[in-house]
Amino acid sequence: MIPERLMVVAGEKSGDLHASRIIASLKELAPSMEIFGVGGELMRKSGAEILRDITGLAVVGLAEVARNYLKFRHLFHFLVEVAKGRKPGTALLVDYPGFNLRLAPALKALGIKVVYFVSPQVWAWGRKRVNAMRNFIDKMIVVFEFEAPIYQEAGIDVDFVGHPLSDVLKPNMSREEFRREVGIPPDAKVVALLPGSRAHEVARHVPIMAKAAELIRRRVDGTEFVLPAASEELVGECERLLVRYCAPATVRVLSGGVYDAVSASDAAIVSSGTATLETGCLGVPLVVIYRVSPLTYVIARRLVTIPSIGLINIVAGKTVAPEFVQGRARPREIADAIVRFLKDSELHERVRRELLKVRAKLGPPGAPERAARIILDFVRQEHK
Repeated sequence: MIPERLMVVAGEKSGDLHASRIIASLKELAPSMEIFGVGGELMRKSGAEILRDITGLAVVGLAEVARNYLKFRHLFHFLVEVAKGRKPGTALLVDYPGFNLRLAPALKALGIKVVYFVSPQVWAWGRKRVNAMRNFIDKMIVVFEFEAPIYQEAGIDVDFVGHPLSDVLKPNMSREEFRREVGIPPDAKVVALLPGSRAHEVARHVPIMAKAAELIRRRVDGTEFVLPAASEELVGECERLLVRYCAPATVRVLSGGVYDAVSASDAAIVSSGTATLETGCLGVPLVVIYRVSPLTYVIARRLVTIPSIGLINIVAGKTVAPEFVQGRARPREIADAIVRFLKDSELHERVRRELLKVRAKLGPPGAPERAARIILDFVRQEHK
């Protein structure tokens, strides 16, 4: 009997994490299934054959994509050739819409069924674009309940499984343990800085955050700042930038431990992305900031049809976290918003309660396992 074959394409660390947990469940349910594709170390450890590593694939913005065009073009053609040779019955595309939404039609043209996990942000682009996806997406698995009706209305088979964050959003240390570990007084005000997980995000956001930290420190005596770098590689870059833009030792740079650092904080300055949802669901009042290249911003403003960019605000359905984007991402305004959170205890508690309501919208734990069962049923249905 021809073995069940699944091609998986995840182009970022978050996709590698989500895909790895789905793959681990699939390997338990169907040990003989061949799983191969693009991913990282977590997918490899879960049992996938990694044909191309995700290192260097995470870019944001039109200018950044243009600079890496040849890399993505080569990867695209490589995967098409792999698909022709190994003939997987199904492809699982995980997030990474800039690449995966171009790959999907090519795979579909080869007779491969396409399952997509973590919906592209169609609610931000305008829903007309969903109709085109109907031609090359056979199954959409969404992580937010509000996304399902969008695909149902377009005639796309869709399942809501909940968000994978429900399983992993757990600090390893208590607030008191973390502060003791890094040497922060138990009664100090603490602000977490999360500049992003990509080098270009760090380069754009750390200077703004550092300047804001200086202003906050002058207005709220004894405030401490922690920056849990997204990777070991980014620690040195964060430290180099901080030395240029704020007083020495103003900010403690840590390697990893994001959930511990955020949970021990009273407020946070967060680069737009999943980190805003993570921070908010940990009950920490935050402000959202983001800067991209001028060209990317001009084009994005023409395409994006919703007022908020922060995922925490989008899921909440209202502005719970103030947003400072592009020209508005100025240190003084950001500092003003954080100082209000630190000084106004009633505001702090009110926002914290609103944020914890958003956490309930993530659904119960077990999203990757539920997704795996849906994928396995789909693969076996197509394999008959």
